[in-house]
Amino acid sequence: MRILRHLLLAAAIAPAIVHAAPKAKQAPKQVASFFPQLDLGRFLADNFDLASVRSSLAARRTPELRTFADFGMLPTNSGDDGVTFDGERWLYQLRVVRRADINNDGIEDLEVCFTDRAKGASYDSSQSLLVSRYSDETYAVALRYESDACGPAKREKASTTLTVPSSKPQ
Repeated sequence: MRILRHLLLAAAIAPAIVHAAPKAKQAPKQVASFFPQLDLGRFLADNFDLASVRSSLAARRTPELRTFADFGMLPTNSGDDGVTFDGERWLYQLRVVRRADINNDGIEDLEVCFTDRAKGASYDSSQSLLVSRYSDETYAVALRYESDACGPAKREKASTTLTVPSSKPQ
C-alpha cells in the first residue's frame, strides 16, 4: 500500500516538475528577406504590384502598368518606413508598420497601411495589408491577412466600398 501511495504521489507531481523544468531554447528560425534594408519606400514605389490590391488606380491599370513607377508617379516623400505620393488630386501612401515573418512562412513580410485618398472628393480608403516578396525577381504583392496596420478604427472602413458621386446630372 505504501509503494502504491508513493507511485500515485509521483504521478501527481511529475507534470508539475516537467512544466517547471527549464525549456531548451530553440535556435531562431531563419527568415529569408527579399526587401532592402535601406530606402524601402523607394523600393515599394518601383516594385509594389498594384494589381494585388484594390485601389482607385485599378480602372487605369493595364498589364504594363503594375507599379507606381509604371504610372510615372514620383514619390513626394520616401524613406525606410514607407512612401507617399501627394499629388494635386490624389494622395497615395504605403506606411510600413512592421517588418517580420508575420504569416510564419519563412519569408519576411511587411505590415503596411495603404492610403488611397481623393482630394476634394469623398473617396478615402485605408487598407491594412500584408506585403510579401518571394524572390529578388518578383514584385512585392499584397496577401489577404488580418492586420491592424491602419489601426482598429480604420479596419471596418477599409472593408466598405466607397463611391464617388457623379458630377453628371441624371
